[in-house]
Amino acid sequence: MSIASKRRETEVFSLAFLDCICCGFGAVILVFVLTVAQKMNVDKSDVDQLREETKARAKEIEFSQGDLDRLAKILAATQIELDDANAKNAQDQNKLSARQRELLLMLQQTGAMKDALSTLLGEKKNLPTEDLAPIPIPNIDRRQYLTGVQLNGEFIVFVIRASGSMLDDTIDAAMSRLDDSDGKKREAPKWQRTVRALQWMIASLGPSTRFQILFFNDEVTPILPNRADEWFSTRDKKGMVEILKQLDDIVPKGGANLEKAFTAIRFLSRLPDSIVLFTDGLPTRSDSLPSEGEIGQDERIRYFKLATKQLPPRIPVSTILFPMSGDPAGPALFWELANATRGALVSPAKSWPDL
Repeated sequence: MSIASKRRETEVFSLAFLDCICCGFGAVILVFVLTVAQKMNVDKSDVDQLREETKARAKEIEFSQGDLDRLAKILAATQIELDDANAKNAQDQNKLSARQRELLLMLQQTGAMKDALSTLLGEKKNLPTEDLAPIPIPNIDRRQYLTGVQLNGEFIVFVIRASGSMLDDTIDAAMSRLDDSDGKKREAPKWQRTVRALQWMIASLGPSTRFQILFFNDEVTPILPNRADEWFSTRDKKGMVEILKQLDDIVPKGGANLEKAFTAIRFLSRLPDSIVLFTDGLPTRSDSLPSEGEIGQDERIRYFKLATKQLPPRIPVSTILFPMSGDPAGPALFWELANATRGALVSPAKSWPDL
């Protein structure tokens, strides 16, 4: 077969194939066009709808932003209040810490004080006990009522007149009591006042002061004759009990020999630093100038001067004078004695020592 015949066969079938291809392609284009147009319509409506929804959401967002702004303001105010509260809480906490430190310090100090107190109480138990003198003092705050009386020095002697004149304030009244029983004589108001005054003076002594007591009438008697050479202390409870008991047993009687009393002071175990004389007037007896019968004022003055010559030198003599009526020279002479010895003269009120 020739080449020209072959080409003619191919051209016969080529036209029909192209027609088919073109028809199919056109159908596809038509379907595509129809589909895309409808799709564009559908997408446009969706877009419009979405735009409307977007606008609605935008309005909601605007409203929400306003709420957020209000909430932000409230939150800011709340934050300020919270900061203030935190600052105040911090201050309170600091104050509380300071109070806690102070309380802790006080507790520590209290504990230390308790320990110190326990130590002191323990030491106190080990200390020797010291009994107080059994002499009651009325109105103890006024024990120095007799401010002029010299109670200075380590050793003091009390010289107490225990004659019949110490039974009352007048000679006649004292004479009328001489026939009373010893019990009534001891209970005589003037004598009881003298005893209480002596107790007062003893209780006023310092703990380091030593004392002795001499009673004089016609004779001189130490308060405790078996301890005449001793000096007593208010801290000696046993000795004080004996002295108080003996004071209750003294009976005023007889005359008053002051010369013998002052002489007895010279023979004590040692000379005193002060002398305190309890009397109601001038003496009525003298060893240097014995006398019988009635004794007048002139004799009593001489007895007094003789007595003062027996005093040891440079010792203050203080006199507690319970004056007896009918003895005008007594206060003046005892005043001279106080000036000469640098002592004192006190004539207390009748209410003393019961003040």
